[in-house]
Amino acid sequence: MKRIIILVFVSLMVLPLSGQFTGRMKYISMGKTRTFIVYSSDDGYRYDFDEAGQKGALIVKSGSRDVIILMPQQKMAMKSPSDNPMSMSNDPLKSLEYYQSSGLMKESGNENINGVMCTKSILYNKDNPEQEMFAIWYSDRYKFPMKMVNYIDGTEKSGMEISDVKPWTPDPRVFEIPAGFRVMDVPGIPDK
Repeated sequence: MKRIIILVFVSLMVLPLSGQFTGRMKYISMGKTRTFIVYSSDDGYRYDFDEAGQKGALIVKSGSRDVIILMPQQKMAMKSPSDNPMSMSNDPLKSLEYYQSSGLMKESGNENINGVMCTKSILYNKDNPEQEMFAIWYSDRYKFPMKMVNYIDGTEKSGMEISDVKPWTPDPRVFEIPAGFRVMDVPGIPDK
């Protein structure tokens, strides 16, 4: 019995204390399906991708309004504000963040998404409270949405879903622009 208690205690000690994880994201936007490997931690999140032989990563650091897209084969990084259309089209979280200010969020229950318990919420349009803009399944454990449906994209099945979630111990360097990369600043949407 003592041995079992010690094993359980040791197991709990090696589990990450925060919501740090890695997983696979299927992202559908404007009718195009993309697959990302997601890394999330207290420092931010990162999506790694490989599209037609072009490898890259999208990085959002906690507390930053910038979205960074790394293109290792060109040794280049593009930095743009989160409200830039390019940022929103590459990152479902930034798209949701952009529309949250014009919406009302209402919880609608709990659901299990690929083995992760989530709180489901619907983001409604403030000006038209019957219009659903997004459905979000948010994990309190991982502090990250595990699924989103984007109803305003205009194409059926737009959104994202994360699967194969595993604990991850981050290296802070994964959220940095590597040395020797040329950085291009891309402007955001101009103020009205």
